[in-house]
Amino acid sequence: MKKFKTKRLWVYLFPALMDLSVAAVLIFSAIRAVEFGAKAFVVGILGSVWGITYFVSSLILSRIITRKNSTTFMLFSCVSFAFIGLFFGFFKSLYSLFLLLIIGGLFASFFFVGFQLFMEHSSGTISSRASALYTLSWSAGMAFGSLAEGFLMNRGFLWARLPILLPAVVVIFGILVSQKLNNSKDLYEKAQENNIPDTFLKVYAKIAWIEIFTVTFVTVGIRYLLPKMTISFFNFSHTSAASAVFLFFVLQAMSGYVSCFFRFLSYNLKAHNLLKLLAAMGLIVPVLFPYDFSVFLSVCCLGIYSGHAFWASVFYAINDRRRAGFGVGFNESLVGISSVLGPFLFGIMLNSGVLQFLIFPWLVFILSSFFQYGVVKKNRVIPEVP
Repeated sequence: MKKFKTKRLWVYLFPALMDLSVAAVLIFSAIRAVEFGAKAFVVGILGSVWGITYFVSSLILSRIITRKNSTTFMLFSCVSFAFIGLFFGFFKSLYSLFLLLIIGGLFASFFFVGFQLFMEHSSGTISSRASALYTLSWSAGMAFGSLAEGFLMNRGFLWARLPILLPAVVVIFGILVSQKLNNSKDLYEKAQENNIPDTFLKVYAKIAWIEIFTVTFVTVGIRYLLPKMTISFFNFSHTSAASAVFLFFVLQAMSGYVSCFFRFLSYNLKAHNLLKLLAAMGLIVPVLFPYDFSVFLSVCCLGIYSGHAFWASVFYAINDRRRAGFGVGFNESLVGISSVLGPFLFGIMLNSGVLQFLIFPWLVFILSSFFQYGVVKKNRVIPEVP
């Protein structure tokens, strides 16, 4: 097995910066829609436009993107976000916001599908740690991007465009530098990590699809409605509600990163189910103990599960090297469609009551585990690497 001589961990700043731009676009569009007088239903549809576009774009990319052309798609994405930032002042109507989210969803997929194929070779890290650093990076970007745009919007359009424009420009420069460095011969491709049999790679690629749909469906649905739930049912202030969302992303980032250091957390279906159980148990705590601390505890449990689930899904996809392009692209398409369905169905649950809202994920987790074991049984393999 070939080993890397050089590590360039600075490339993992790219997804943090790009998700800072993505979070800024999403927060800007949601707040502007409210300012335009849009009803909650219209705001929900506006948010779905991003997910639908991201889904279609990622699905198409899964058929055409490879490690060799991944940087081209990433550059297209960054240039597009730079133009969004430059012409931010044109998005001054509700209809223009729909166009903004179509453009954003389309080109965001170019970057995040591309980066997952680009990151391992360009950074000199093994697959498991590459996935961990990627989860840490994009989670941090989403956390701080939301806060930055929410603060800068109050200062006017000129300031509001900075979290979108500047990160994209920095990433363009970073990609060009990394491409030039990769032309040197100090980085090498390597075989699949841990010599995992091809049968397991195929099976766990499918398990990753189920896992990433599950975690995105549950966490995006809950996270999108968390401010509504905490303010309406637990009398949180706006600051406390925002802090709960921020805490979720912090725990997700930490969990995704540390997962790579424990071998039993990969290619082991029991680990996936135990972490689903942790998240489910955490979600029931606010029902039994309706206090502020129980909500934060619940968010922490959900973040721990989420970080591992996203890490494993990316790891399984990129470690299956012959099918990595399709696996990563299909993963991201599932992120797109589940991001549409999650807020919609969880919104229905919350309208029925906080109990239904927090119990609903139990059903989702049970069905997810059932389908994952079905994949293992159908392919006649044991549920973990021997």
